[in-house]
Amino acid sequence: MVVTVVPSTSSYAAHVREAARTVGAEFVRTDPTRPADMADRIMVVDLTRVMAQGRLGNRVIAISQRLDLDCYEVISPDQVRARLRRALRNLVERERLQSHIANEQQTILALNEIGYALSAESSRASLLDTVLTQARTVLRADGGSIYLVDGDTVRFTTSQNDTIAFRASRRVLPLDDASLAGFVASRRVSLNIPDVRELPADTPYRPNLSFDRETGYSTRSMLLVPMCDREGDVIGVLALVNRKPEADRPLHSYDNVGVFSERDAGIAGSIASQAAVAIENHRLYVEIRGLFDGFVDAAISAVESRDPSTAGHSHRVAWLTTTLARDVSASDLPVFQDIRFTEQQIMELDYAAMLHDFGKVGVREEVLLKAEKLFAWELRDIEYRFRLAAMQVALDDTAGHIEPHEAAARMRALQRDLARIRQLNGPQNKVGPEEVAELQEIGRRWQVPDTGERVLGAREVHRMSVPYGTLDEQERLEIQRHVSNSYDFLRRIPWTRGLRDIADIAHAHHEKRDGTGYPLRLTDLEIPFGAKLMTIADIFDALTAGDRPYKPAMPAEKALGILRHMAGRGKLLSDAVELFAERRSWAHIPKGYRVERRQR
Repeated sequence: MVVTVVPSTSSYAAHVREAARTVGAEFVRTDPTRPADMADRIMVVDLTRVMAQGRLGNRVIAISQRLDLDCYEVISPDQVRARLRRALRNLVERERLQSHIANEQQTILALNEIGYALSAESSRASLLDTVLTQARTVLRADGGSIYLVDGDTVRFTTSQNDTIAFRASRRVLPLDDASLAGFVASRRVSLNIPDVRELPADTPYRPNLSFDRETGYSTRSMLLVPMCDREGDVIGVLALVNRKPEADRPLHSYDNVGVFSERDAGIAGSIASQAAVAIENHRLYVEIRGLFDGFVDAAISAVESRDPSTAGHSHRVAWLTTTLARDVSASDLPVFQDIRFTEQQIMELDYAAMLHDFGKVGVREEVLLKAEKLFAWELRDIEYRFRLAAMQVALDDTAGHIEPHEAAARMRALQRDLARIRQLNGPQNKVGPEEVAELQEIGRRWQVPDTGERVLGAREVHRMSVPYGTLDEQERLEIQRHVSNSYDFLRRIPWTRGLRDIADIAHAHHEKRDGTGYPLRLTDLEIPFGAKLMTIADIFDALTAGDRPYKPAMPAEKALGILRHMAGRGKLLSDAVELFAERRSWAHIPKGYRVERRQR
């Protein structure tokens, strides 16, 4: 507490100096022309020498014959010796109490703010920065560091300094008594060092002053406290350096460095405890996230193991979808001005894209892997009947029932018809009315000996009449049911609040804006925006992925042409398709994306 007298030339200056000394306050002379010298000080004003007008304030003791002055106390000149010491003692004590109360209120407020800030941080780097920043502000520390225990070492993770700009190192120290942080962590005790330069020679720990030597900084006072989790295990150390008069301002002189008090040590311990709980919660969150990501990867592997040709599809769709979502958020196009994905929504979209095809585990494997219009065993049955028909031709030739040239012609016709069946059975061959009539004619042309069964039955002709692809209507519906299967699976998971729309997003990834999609036939405004982006990514990857049994890989430009055609027909978001084409994010999918995704 600082006491001054106004004017500094007052004849009572010696009395004020003596009174200040006896009550434990500091006496300084003040320059009244400098307002900063007058702030936050207790003043004794000699009104026998100066004139006062208006309110003096409740931190002023006035020496005057006037008793109507608005101040803490008025002392007449003839009572200065008798009353000044007592009045000054009372005023100093009151100011100390008020200052203490204000400091306590500020500390409580700061601790509450630290609690709020810690609960809001989701990344460890931000969490540690918040802890250190708030701790230094509350305790008026010029610098500080946080070390985390890693096995039998203490790892330097973050540091700050208001006075010196520097590049933090990533030093690793043994978990032993040799270093300050190691000592605090291994012994689970706090250290409050008034001046590290004056540590006794027999002290087991020594400060590392390499930072001082490299930067010209001067470390004086230090406060180190252990960060303990709920079980009492030390998970880190909070280290504060150089207590200073004012927080958040650089030190102008190292002579202004003060010592951390026991009260400071208690507050630092409280902050360290809050930080330890927050770090432990973050570790738990990371572990749970890793556990869930492992489950997601296992679920995807289960699907892809049934159809190895689609390996990586879900991961690529997740990358393309989330990248497109970020591009949309960053776009200045008017159509996207109200679309801004948060990191939580990006995560939600990532999981929805990763799991969008999980329902395929409920699709029969022969349908999921069907490479041609006929199943392999169906084609084998047809080939067997053709062999029987060929054997009959050979027997008729041997028995002389037909001429050799006629037998040869029939054999060539059988081979030609079987080759045509094999050709039309492929996924790339369009089957229209003419081809269907051709197949029906082949069926009528040849029969199995003895039974009279057609080598190509009506059911087989029907199955080969699929215009495009390999699936008939029933099989296509079975494949499409994978979307509902995925939804039924995902909606049973008790998602957290920020992930609660995963099932709905995945459910809509085959919907189209014009209502022609499946399974719900939603229209534009009914489809979640993230699902619209996923549809683009899903179609693109399905078209361009490596060769599959039922189709070859398609060049990216041709796939973009299909996307643009669909957008032109009102099925896809045209602006999103163009943004996707412009950014060409498919060319930047990182290798090892599965691992990188889990580490975000």
